[in-house]
Amino acid sequence: MPRVVFEPATPADDAPLRRLFAANPMDGPIRVAFEREPSYFHAVTVQGRDAQVMLGRDATTGEVIGVGTRTIKKVFVNGEPCDVGYLSDLRLRPTHRGGTLVARGYRLLRELHRDGRTPLYFTAIAADNCRALETITTGRAGLPSYRDLGVFESPALNVAGFKPAIEAGVEIVRGCTELVPAIVGCLNEHGRAKQFAPVYAIEDFCAADSRLRDFRVEDFAVALRGGRVVGTLARWDQRRFKQTRVVGYGRALATLRPLFNLGAPAFGLPRFPAPGAHLDACYAGFLAIADDDVDVFRSLLRRIYQDARAAGDAYLLIGLHARDPLCAALADYRCSAFRGRLFAVHFEDGDAAYRVLDARVPHVELATL
Repeated sequence: MPRVVFEPATPADDAPLRRLFAANPMDGPIRVAFEREPSYFHAVTVQGRDAQVMLGRDATTGEVIGVGTRTIKKVFVNGEPCDVGYLSDLRLRPTHRGGTLVARGYRLLRELHRDGRTPLYFTAIAADNCRALETITTGRAGLPSYRDLGVFESPALNVAGFKPAIEAGVEIVRGCTELVPAIVGCLNEHGRAKQFAPVYAIEDFCAADSRLRDFRVEDFAVALRGGRVVGTLARWDQRRFKQTRVVGYGRALATLRPLFNLGAPAFGLPRFPAPGAHLDACYAGFLAIADDDVDVFRSLLRRIYQDARAAGDAYLLIGLHARDPLCAALADYRCSAFRGRLFAVHFEDGDAAYRVLDARVPHVELATL
């Protein structure tokens, strides 16, 4: 196998990184590639301002054969703001799997970890990614400990037929600049009740150089009760910098797709895209609900569904931990089910930080993963 060197990615690696993502789809009944056009580095800033992108390069040809990212995020841990690492974007060309490159990549992560910025990380792995799940549970020497935090539901809600508003004893209004302080207050007040929920600042939504690319305050739906913000949710369209392309279908689905697409409109369902097409999907994010009031969430989700339908979206992507009581609202919609497993990750010096995690339901922002 060719010699591979590991090094930090630079802007000159942008095009090779984008090619790597496009050429390595996720397997399953629907094979999809997660693309980052027109710039990988513009897309990765959404994860957090401090992202370290490390790549593996063929020392002979210069070809990028693998990548992984470590991002430091400000999140709530046991109700307090903390710096926690997020591990993501792991890709490795199939021709280089099965050797020692994964172990070498983890050795590089250990080197980065020595900066002492955080003792603890989290990551999400697709539930059907058997290869990755098998790798992390082998206890192979040098790998950090992966602690299973349960199932993370990330369904694609089908956006097709009309659905009426849902009343919940609240007023649903559009976000505006004047409401931003109260929106941020709601996100943080109720986010601290969840494990790993993001910590937000007013600048995240108002600064000209906000990392929340292409997000507008007007994309918020805000629930008011007695003039007080008691819930938030927003539609975030990221397609100008992050895309999901359908690469192909398994044999059964490929056979049934034409017939399904013929009848889909009659049942209020979106059609399966042709191979090579991008999904018309947006995210439902920035979720915070006072007292986990499912009725308020149902009302907000219905407003965001209506916004997505008006914009011509076919799918609305949302992420909730399986233990989150708000999951009950998802039953109002037909969806394509996707799920992953959420893990806390740590090296030897992070064992104590993991062991003091309390029983709060985890909540991570799908749109920034």
